[in-house]
Amino acid sequence: MAQQSSTADEPELQGTADEQDPLDVLDLPQLYQKPSVQVLVSVLADLSAAPLSWDATANDRPQRRKITSEGTPAYLTKIVSSPLAWIGDDEEKERIWELASQRLSERSGRSGMGDITRTFTIPLAPTARSEPDTSSPTSKDECIEITLHEPAMQADNLGLKTWAASYLLAKRLPSLRPHFFPTRQPQAAILELGSGTGLVGLAAAAMFKTHVILTDLPEIVPNLERNLQANTAALERHGGSAETAVLDWSQPSNFSVTSAPNTFALILSADPIYSPAHPQLLVQAIDYHLSKTKEARVVIELPLRDAYVAERRDMRERMAKLGLELVDEGEEVGYDDWTSGDELTEVRCWWGVWGWAEV
Repeated sequence: MAQQSSTADEPELQGTADEQDPLDVLDLPQLYQKPSVQVLVSVLADLSAAPLSWDATANDRPQRRKITSEGTPAYLTKIVSSPLAWIGDDEEKERIWELASQRLSERSGRSGMGDITRTFTIPLAPTARSEPDTSSPTSKDECIEITLHEPAMQADNLGLKTWAASYLLAKRLPSLRPHFFPTRQPQAAILELGSGTGLVGLAAAAMFKTHVILTDLPEIVPNLERNLQANTAALERHGGSAETAVLDWSQPSNFSVTSAPNTFALILSADPIYSPAHPQLLVQAIDYHLSKTKEARVVIELPLRDAYVAERRDMRERMAKLGLELVDEGEEVGYDDWTSGDELTEVRCWWGVWGWAEV
């Protein structure tokens, strides 16, 4: 391997993130100083803005040197466009260019990033803490770690991202368990509508030790199947199982798993409304697939986005016309990473449990 040169006065980044104030971009090693590969890689690691698991608290997150955002894109662009002539190893040059390019894409928000994979820790039993979005069970037997792949988002396929409502609902399911058991048959299959990356359905399979059918549109299901395969062993350890299937809400009877209507006593759905057409389509799918039994339940969690107030009202009115009434409901706060960087956006969500008013 060829030697790379560096100057004698090459800057050193010392101390921990908590010990120092944020650095200005001008304080970083500049290219005219010919910094070494090691220094450039270290700086680019400090500039990482990749999404973190929402399980991580401020104390759990990697301690990186804080650097002000102003001027950072220009700094990264200079690295990408530089020939790095003082570095003799072409593989190391490619490594640095790739890292700098990744840091640039991260600053474009989640929609500008490439593929990512992250792990969520979901409790399988109610916790003593009052906020389900921050609870963290200590025993491995009390939780399941679900690893999800999220492809680069293209063509507005929002189902390729894990959303705050999915995370919150997955962690809330243990506290909602009394709504489903013991009246519901433990081995009866559960249907999830609009599974996305699969977090809620996979958590439910392990939590209830049953079979869950994860469904979504054709363009979403391949990644959903990938995530199922990655977590199959974890589900089996907890006595659960799952399968994926395409389910278009506009044609709820066109379902490869079963052609029989009113089959499922429990239907789950997280963040299923982001279009004026969705309330009607969602309720139509629920009407076809929910069993007409006293113990039947529908659980939905929605972010309280200002842009969809009318759609949420429409959904509730349609559910009532169908003959379903709210058994329980509430609000909770979670976090999302739709924008960029290490800063998570606070998201307030509403959850509701429906059952038949009369059977």
